[in-house]
Amino acid sequence: MYINRNQLKEAAATILKYCGESVENAELVSESMVRNDSRGITTHGTYLLTPIIDRVNCGQLTLPTTPVVVSDKDGTAVIDGGDGLGAVAGALAVKIAIAKAEQYGVASVLIRNTNNIGSLALYTEAVAQTGKIAIMSCNAAAAMAPWGSGEPFFGTNPIAIAIPAGGDSILSADMASSIVARGKIRKASRNGEKIPNNWALDAEGNITTDPNEALKGALLPIGGPKGSALAMMVDLVSGMLAGASYAPNIKSFHKPEGKTGVGASLIALDISHFIDFQLFEREIVEYIKTIKSLKKAKGVKEIFMPGEIEHNKEKQSICEGVQLDDNAVKTLNSLLEQVSLGFRLS
Repeated sequence: MYINRNQLKEAAATILKYCGESVENAELVSESMVRNDSRGITTHGTYLLTPIIDRVNCGQLTLPTTPVVVSDKDGTAVIDGGDGLGAVAGALAVKIAIAKAEQYGVASVLIRNTNNIGSLALYTEAVAQTGKIAIMSCNAAAAMAPWGSGEPFFGTNPIAIAIPAGGDSILSADMASSIVARGKIRKASRNGEKIPNNWALDAEGNITTDPNEALKGALLPIGGPKGSALAMMVDLVSGMLAGASYAPNIKSFHKPEGKTGVGASLIALDISHFIDFQLFEREIVEYIKTIKSLKKAKGVKEIFMPGEIEHNKEKQSICEGVQLDDNAVKTLNSLLEQVSLGFRLS
């Protein structure tokens, strides 16, 4: 089903305001959610409204979100997210990182005491749009088994990197350190679908294709020991260094178990402090052209750059609407009814 972007954003913002979020924050967070839905990353989109309402009803989410800068030294800063919506703390980190990188060339902003912040690419791309390279990571509740283990210890602990690529173009990589994000397993469970046999283990440490058993067990790291090592480093930098929770101490955002304690790290590199920006831009444009002109593997019609498919899908959604499955629309309409709003998505 295709939903008008503005209607979807209005619905999300209205629900967030009903939950106690400020008008400004609700607009910011709803925009983030709809952009994720528009890119096909529905696990970080309006689907998150359900756990938000659940946590508000249990008194385990502090709204309106009021992030505070608790440390500000040279090219570094630490933000306390106030146990509010992660997208608000993330947006503040972007603003600070851009300003500090322009002054010092390099900036590092850490976030503690926040919640699910959605797709990291939205933050790194916002930094990249100002002529900088951005690297961001965050930790999450235990869901992935360290390599050789049969039980969860690390979160999916994603990392994203965005690089300006000429004009409005951005190279944007955003990936979990697990083979797949846990949200995709939740989605398979909701839709009654099987999962591939290399995604997860059940509670006994056996490979499973049943998403419900996978949710009781653990995800597998991408690239085996490489993904496991990456998850550990993300946890230490985004969690321990930030003064946030880490490893099994983080609570799931999708269950009302208490404060999640999520941490995040954003690093910004101002290109002009290292190399002439116009030179860098010309070289990266040629770099991309060279890759795209390479001989294609059998069956491949086009070589895509990191983030290109998602960007194309987002542009398409502006004309055609945001594609959501029937279950997602049904859930959103149920939430709209729950908060007594006078309209429904259709």
